[in-house]
Formats: sequence, structure tokens, C-alpha cells
Amino acid sequence: MASSRSEISECLYNVDLWDKLDIHLGSYVKSPLQLRYVSSKTAVIGRALRHAVVDLLGNVINNTRQHVENETTVIGTEHRVCHSRCYTLKIRDDENLYAGADENCDDDDELKVEISSLAPNVFSQLREDIGIPNDDFRRSFSDHHLKDFTNPGKSGSLMYKTFDDLFLLKTLRDYEARLLMQILSGYHFQLTSRPTIFNRYVGLYRLNIETSFSSIELYVTIMANAFTPSLKINEIFDLKGSKIKRRLAGDLSVEKLCKLKDMDFMDLYPAGIRIPTNVYEKLKLVVANDAKVLKKLNITDFSLVLGIRHIDMSETQMIERRPTSGVAALLRMSTSLALMHVAKPASTSASSKSTDSLAEQSTSYLKPLAMLDACIDTNLYYNNDSVAYASLPIPGIINKSNQRVYIYLAFVDMLQTFDNFKLIDQTFRRITDPNRHLEYSVIEPDDYEKRINQFLFEHVFIDAKDDFPWAITDVSKPVAKINNTETCGNRTFTEQQNFTKRRSHSTEHENSSSVLEFRL
Repeated sequence: MASSRSEISECLYNVDLWDKLDIHLGSYVKSPLQLRYVSSKTAVIGRALRHAVVDLLGNVINNTRQHVENETTVIGTEHRVCHSRCYTLKIRDDENLYAGADENCDDDDELKVEISSLAPNVFSQLREDIGIPNDDFRRSFSDHHLKDFTNPGKSGSLMYKTFDDLFLLKTLRDYEARLLMQILSGYHFQLTSRPTIFNRYVGLYRLNIETSFSSIELYVTIMANAFTPSLKINEIFDLKGSKIKRRLAGDLSVEKLCKLKDMDFMDLYPAGIRIPTNVYEKLKLVVANDAKVLKKLNITDFSLVLGIRHIDMSETQMIERRPTSGVAALLRMSTSLALMHVAKPASTSASSKSTDSLAEQSTSYLKPLAMLDACIDTNLYYNNDSVAYASLPIPGIINKSNQRVYIYLAFVDMLQTFDNFKLIDQTFRRITDPNRHLEYSVIEPDDYEKRINQFLFEHVFIDAKDDFPWAITDVSKPVAKINNTETCGNRTFTEQQNFTKRRSHSTEHENSSSVLEFRL
């Protein structure tokens, strides 16, 4: 098939002024219909998206190295710039992808999509500033196809991972994408000027897909993956401080350990997890600041995702913590006995082994101690654990049992505003369930801020004070402060270097009157 490459075009993207009272009815109706149409084409869309990320980033890198001023942008409009390229995809053979147009193609066998990188230069600088070199970012997309996986959340978003698991790609509703564009300058400033556990949004793309009856517009954001396979995380909790419909049904399983919620945490850790006092104080301040920033943006329903890696507990012990009785208990016992005698079959291909090994070597860019700018004695808490040294988790001890864990965390889903649709829903809850209306997932931002702070520091994270008996195991050399080394997040990772330089010019406390200057 003959192929041609279209030129990459540049224009200014229209960003509507943010209206926090907008009901966003169009998005609530349109997005599910659009996602239903493209859900059967996720593989081919993923391939086009991967090519676009590589092509459009290459254009930015080349232009940066050999900059020539154009007629499109002026100072102050950088966050509205978009670079676009058109792609035509053969649906029946999606390996056959090319940029441009081919008049000999049958419309029924192809998918035409224009992919635009929004604010490409701003995101390029943001990545560099938080320690993600653009060459490394591009390499994550260059050699292998994206891995398509279903979003377990109720939004039903399309989601992809890069082959090395370092980055996640997720569709956004159009109002979420607009909000990210509007706050981009301030968001960039937040990540580089103070400690924060905000998730790292590192790219935003718009897809305009032609169909036989209309065109479909999708937005896709790229985020740093907080929980890469290399971290060996055993449990993942999605925490909102909510109690209603926040517990998984049935017995625990290995698969369910990655989909746990607030009430599951209360069941499994009724006395919480102790963490060192200096880290506790840092974390409490950072969470309070982050939650206040989001409240002032009228954002609600965000989550703290909590990844826990167990050091002293086996997988079987993790699953058996939730008590069962009757038939369920018999089934669990028989399953456990069977697993003792059955080995897992090795049925992976050479290519999948190759990508799996690459993923296992990749450590997340979100390193808890670096994000908090906190210090610990790594020789004591990490021993000879190379994964811990590379990823800087928070050391924790489960209350009562004194079993050791490593903690990874981040705030995610931070683009849901409390619009009129959510206001109507909350008003209905207040009338029909007045005693529990604040226990539902979506509540007003002021109440949400108070609830998540209270839940996290009354039930999840406990100040260890002087009670932190960290056992030393499997150490090949003495631990007694080798070279008197303490590791601070900002001394070790590029992401926090700018914070150190600017620390004297900014305060760590957010107050209700100091609304951030987000450039619109």
C-alpha cells in the first residue's frame, strides 16, 4: 500500500473559561456513547496513539534544539498550543498504519484520526522539571505497542500502559481535559515548588476520529504509574474516606488485593499502620496542603491510592486475614491445599518474557520520600533491598501485629469538579439519607477535604512516636549508620531539586485566602 506522511500542524487550542457551576450534561451523556463506539477499536487506537506520542514529541525535541520563532504563538499562550498529525489506520490489519491519506482505501476498512498534542512544550518542560527526561519518556513509547487494559472503575474509561509500565494512558471527559489545560501553569508550579503527592500528569492528547455518521472527540492524558510491577506491591487501596459501597464483596483473592477500598482497609488494618514521626508530620502537612488546593478548585471525589508491600506476611496469610465460615471456609481450605501441590505453568512467549523483564526492571517515577522531601536512615529501613533503595517507600509497621510494610501513595483522579449534577445528587442524599449523606463518595469539596484528612490520620497513618521496632533481617553487613547516611528525597532525586532552590520563596502552608494563581 502506498503511504505518505502529513506535515505536523500547529495552532492555538480554544480553552473555555472555567465555570464551576456548569452541569457538564453533554459530557455525562456523550462520553459513554463515544466510548462504546471506540471500545471495539481500542487496539488500533492504541497503536495510533503510540505513534503520535513519538512523532509529536520528536517534533518538540527537534524544534527545541533548533528553535525558529513562528507566527502562531506569543508569550503567555504556550499552554494553548497544540501540534496535530492525521493518521489512517487499516482496521483489519492494524499493523498497517501510516500518516497522511490514501485515496485507494475503502472507508469501511480504515479509521481516520487526527491526534493533537496539547500544550506540548509546557508538558515537555514539566517532565524535565520533575525528573522524567524527554528522551526516556519517548523511549517508553518507541519500541513496543501499548498494553490495553480495562478500567476497573465505574467510569469505564479506556486505559493503556506502556510496555515498561512506567506510564498510564486514560481517557478523560472533555471538561476534565479543559480543567487540566486551564490549571496547567499552576499545576506545573505546584510540582516544582513544594512537596506534593499529586499524581504526575505528563501529557494530554486530543483524538478526533472520523466515522460514517459524525466525528468523535476523545481526550487522553498520560500519567506516571505509581505502582509499577518492580515495586512488588501486594495490596492496592483506593481511599476516599467514604463508608457506603466501599467494601469488596466475598472472600479475598490475589486479584481482589489490587482493588481494595476504605472499609476493606478498616477490616484488614483495624488499628492502622505506624510510620516514623518525622515522616508522619511531613505527610500530614503535605496531604493537608494538597487537599486544600483541590478544595479551592472545587474538586471532589479524588482518591489517595495506597500501595502496600508486605515484608513479613505471605500471600496466603494476606488472603486469609478476612474471616470466613461455612462453605466459604471449606472452599478456601481446599483451594489452599490444592495450591500447595500445583505449580504455576510457564506459558509465556519469548516476546512477552522480554517485555515482562523490562517492566520488572522499571521503577516508578513517583517515589514517596522524594515527593514528601522526607529523610530516613535507609541503611536501617531498607537493609539490602535494592527495590526499596530505588523507589524510596515509607517504612511502616502494622499496629498490634508489628509486621513490617513498605508504603507507596499518590493522589489521583483530581479533575472531578463539584458541578451542578453532583450538587443535585448530594441534595437528594441529604434529604433521603440525612444521617449518612456525608458518608457517600461524592460530597461537597469543603466536607470532602475534612473527611479525607480525618480518615487518613485517624485510621490509616498512625504516628509511631517511640514505638517503631523495625527488625533487621537478611543483612550482609552491619547496619549501624554506614557512612552516617540518611537519605532525603530532595537530595536524591531530580524532581525535588527545584524545591530546594525555591524553598525560601514559598511557604509549605496553604491558607484559605491564598488562592493559587492559575494562569488561564
